[in-house]
Amino acid sequence: MKVLLRRIHRWLGLLMAIQIVAWMSSGLYFTLFPISEIRGEHLTRDPQGIVAADIVSAASAEAILSALDEHFQADWTIESVSLAALDDHALWQVAGRAEGRPFRRLVDPGTGGVRPALSKKQAETRAAWWLKEPREAVASEWVGPDTTDNDFRGRGMVAWKVDFAGDEPVSLYVDPWTGDLLARRTTRWRLFDFMWMLHIMDYDTRDDFNHPLLQAAALLGLVVALSGFVYWTLSRRRRQKA
Repeated sequence: MKVLLRRIHRWLGLLMAIQIVAWMSSGLYFTLFPISEIRGEHLTRDPQGIVAADIVSAASAEAILSALDEHFQADWTIESVSLAALDDHALWQVAGRAEGRPFRRLVDPGTGGVRPALSKKQAETRAAWWLKEPREAVASEWVGPDTTDNDFRGRGMVAWKVDFAGDEPVSLYVDPWTGDLLARRTTRWRLFDFMWMLHIMDYDTRDDFNHPLLQAAALLGLVVALSGFVYWTLSRRRRQKA
C-alpha cells in the first residue's frame, strides 16, 4: 500500500508539476494588485452626469421609434431606454438588438434623429476625454465582432480602440455610437488575462472554467495532495512504531 501510494504521488506529482506551478503563480499574481488597478479604473474619470437644467423637451416615444425605424430599416427590438450625456447635451440612449446583434444608439431630443457614429478623430478626442491625465492618442483602429482582438473578445460589439502611451500605457475601447467607455486594457490587465488563461486552462476563449481538461487536472491535483498526505501519515506511524 505504501509503495503504491508513493508511486502514485511521485508520478502524478511529476505530471502535474507544471500546472500546479501555473496555478500557484497565477493565484499569487491575482493577489498582488487590486482588481480596479488591473482594469485601469484609476486612469479614467467617471461618466458625465446629467444636470436637470440640461434636459430639454425630450423626444416622444413615437419620435424615438420613428428615428430608429429610419436608421435601421430592418427588424429591431428595444431592450432599454435611458438618459445619457454627450458633449454637454442630454440625449436618449436606446439599447436593443437589430438583425440579431446588440446595438446602442443616441437619439437627439432636439432633432429627433439618431446621432451619427463617431469618426476616427472624434473617437480619439472622446477617448482622451475619458482619461484623468491628458494624453495624445498614438494609434486607433476599428474593432468589430469579426476582428481578431483578444483584448475585446466575446462581446459581439463594435468599438473604436484608441491607444495611449505614457508611464502606464492604456488602450481604451469607445462605443462609436454613444461615446461610452466599454473597456480599458493595460499591461497589468494583459498579464492578468494570460495568467487567467493558465489558471483555468482555457487556451482558446479564456472564459470557460467548466471544461473537462480543467476538471481532470483539478482531480489529479487532489489525488496528488491526498496521496501525499496518506503516504506521510503511514510513514509517520511506521517511524513511531520503530
